[in-house]
Formats: sequence, structure tokens, C-alpha cells
Amino acid sequence: MRYMRAIRLIGLFTKVNIQNLAAYRFDMYMRIVVSILHLISELIGVYIIFSNTQDVRGWKWQHMLVLVGVYRTVAGGIRIAIVPNMRKLLEDIREGTLDFVLLKPVNAQFLVSIREIVIYRAVDVMLGLSIATYGCIKLTGQVPVAQAIVFTATLAAGFMIVYGVWLMLGTLCFWFVRVQNIEMVFWNVFEAGRFPIDIYRESVRWTLTYLIPLAFITTVPARALISGDMTASPSTVAWGFGLAVVMLIVSNRFWRYGLRHYSGASA
Repeated sequence: MRYMRAIRLIGLFTKVNIQNLAAYRFDMYMRIVVSILHLISELIGVYIIFSNTQDVRGWKWQHMLVLVGVYRTVAGGIRIAIVPNMRKLLEDIREGTLDFVLLKPVNAQFLVSIREIVIYRAVDVMLGLSIATYGCIKLTGQVPVAQAIVFTATLAAGFMIVYGVWLMLGTLCFWFVRVQNIEMVFWNVFEAGRFPIDIYRESVRWTLTYLIPLAFITTVPARALISGDMTASPSTVAWGFGLAVVMLIVSNRFWRYGLRHYSGASA
């Protein structure tokens, strides 16, 4: 029953957000056009690079198509729910209106994670998956079921890592007045995920794998979908899942710790 209640809540918030978007349809359509233009610009970048070389550190143009597709999928997924909900959380903490969340008879962390759902960002996800699928087909002529399953699992792990990072960033607002600028830092670092970590020097690769786990968000899921020597190793995939679990646990503990230091409008 608890899970059914959670599903109904997600459906309710999704319906409300769709109704809000319907009030500004032209704005929504223009944002979709901008998303398509962003993808086109990324594909043009790939074309320019590979019109001058056959591969980049073993990555051919088909591999890069898969990576671009994964990057666009992850970026779209983040913008569907994670970013808008964390922005609202920062605002609620700063203004003291988080009280209205804490008074609800539902898990507070769950509620602050589902209130804002930007449904038109699903276009980014669909476009990204289409590009990744096309790149995979150009490599082998098909998308192997086993690799598709591993890809889906690693992609889910990547989203869990991003969610954990964002929840911890949002929790910082319990102590700091404004942390919105951290979002710009996140997106600037995330931009590095448009390229395979193999192109960076060893120290940067290590940093983007273990200190800033960007590799597990884009490169590892892309490798999971690629056949041959570029396929992600089982140990790397295991690292990704382990890190995702750790991030969820740590972010939840940090969130609970932050709640104990919250002083809302009713305090």
C-alpha cells in the first residue's frame, strides 16, 4: 500500500505540473526547440572532430554518438525532476516554507524530490536515447539485449549518484543562506561528461572517476552499450553500483542531520 501511495503522489504531481505547463504552451514549445538545437550543436561538434581524424583515444564517431546520446539522456533526466525539485528545496529552506513539507504525513525527502516534474524535458531523454541507439546500430547493426539491460542499470546508477550529490548540495542550505551558485559549478563540471574520460590525462581521469564520479554518470553507461574493446568492464560497473548505493545512504543521513538544524517560519 505504501508503494501504491507513492505512485499515486507522483502521478498527482505530474498531472499538476502538466496543467501548469499547458498554461504557457508557446514557452514549452520554444524550450523544446532549444533542446533540439542544443543536440544539433553537439552533433555538429562530433562531425567537426571526426572530419579531421578517425578516432580519439580509441573512440570512433559511432562511439561518440552513443556518448552524446547518453549525455543528453542524463542531462534531460536531471532536468525533469532532480534540478527543479532541489531548486524548490533551496527556496523553501531559505524562506522557511519547508514547514509545509515537514507537516505532511509522508516522508519529507520523498516529497521534496517529486513536487516539481518538468515533463517536456522528456524530449531530451527521448532524443538522447534515439541518438545512442543509432550509434549502437551503426557499430554492430543491432542493440544486444544483454548490453541494453546493463546500460539501463548503469544509467539508473548514474541518476542515483546525481540525486545523492544534489540532495547533499540542497542540504547545505540549512547552514548557508545561498548555495544556488553551486548549481553553476555542477553544470560546468557536468559539461566534461560530453567527452569520454579517456581523452583526459591520467590525473584528471582519476579525479573524474573517484573524486568527482562523472565517469559513472556518462562514460560508463555509454561503454555498457558499446560492443567490443570499448565495453565497460564488470569491475567498473560494480564500482558504479557500489558508489550509487553509498551516495544514497550518505545523502539520506546528511539530509536527516540537516533537518535537525532547520529553523522554519514557525520556529
